Amino acid sequence: MFSYDLKVGYSCNNKCKHCVIDDSKDKLIQQKKAIDLSTEECFSLINNAVKSGTKYIILTGGEVSIRKDFPDLLKKCAEEKLSITVQSNGRLLGNKKLLPIYEDISDIRFVIALHGTEKIHDLITQVHGSFQETCNSIRSLVKMNKLVILKVVISKLNMNSLPEIVSISRNLGVRYICFAFPHGQGAARKNFREVIPTYTELKPHLDRTIQTANLSDIQIEFEDIPFCIIPKAMHLVGELKYLNGVTAYCTQVKEQTFNWDQIRKDIKSKDEKCSQCDLTSICEGVWSEYVETFGFIDFKPIKFPDNKKHSVIALLKNLRKDQNTLSENFRC
Repeated sequence: MFSYDLKVGYSCNNKCKHCVIDDSKDKLIQQKKAIDLSTEECFSLINNAVKSGTKYIILTGGEVSIRKDFPDLLKKCAEEKLSITVQSNGRLLGNKKLLPIYEDISDIRFVIALHGTEKIHDLITQVHGSFQETCNSIRSLVKMNKLVILKVVISKLNMNSLPEIVSISRNLGVRYICFAFPHGQGAARKNFREVIPTYTELKPHLDRTIQTANLSDIQIEFEDIPFCIIPKAMHLVGELKYLNGVTAYCTQVKEQTFNWDQIRKDIKSKDEKCSQCDLTSICEGVWSEYVETFGFIDFKPIKFPDNKKHSVIALLKNLRKDQNTLSENFRC
């Protein structure tokens, strides 16, 4: 079984300082190619995915909701009986013309980017008013009883306010948050020093976020945060969900489809001391460009008593199963 991540285009109504798509978009512009797929191209890729046996599809961009054919893409996926995840900045998802379409689709969920308090979120997206628009859409979706998951890209700009995002989530009625360490590509590469924190300076903010989430009864996970950075909350390492047997494929705009599970591991790095860690078999390491800049000084091996190692790994896998019922169909 596999999920399919379809990037429908690179056009977006935000300009996030951490966005990874800039390099791919710039390449197409230099080649004088369209940065967005046509409706026909999207339908063709969906058909191919269905023929290959996919059950889950993620519609993303850029920003999928700004497309005129967004309703058509949703209806196409529903007709193919696909489990749909819409990954979006959420600003337009609450459009009154779209809400009836969601109502008619039972198997649909929304992963919505929210990166901080109003001031910080608008600073990151570089669009005044984007926070309010996103929150209004979230409220509309929650009111419809649709599953909403918040996607927060961690950065130097918002790491002080991560616990506040948990409180915002609770007030919006959202009960699941994915916090993701930024991949230093695209805009994040261009803004590297402004955006990318070290894990050492980030760690106390993660600890406060975990504490706030526990008190708020909010489920959270962390993508690209190694076990050794949150040793007291290792079950929150998001990569554990990739052990559930669902293979993820992805098609970038105008590019060949690839196996994201394999590519993701290829662009991460581990140090020699990582081989000494008892969790190395289930830890993917960290983004290679992080290591190229900061090295491995932030990380140290986790060791268990010899008779505990295998039972701890089994326990971590089992602890994630309940949370996977919410998160297994999306990739942060």
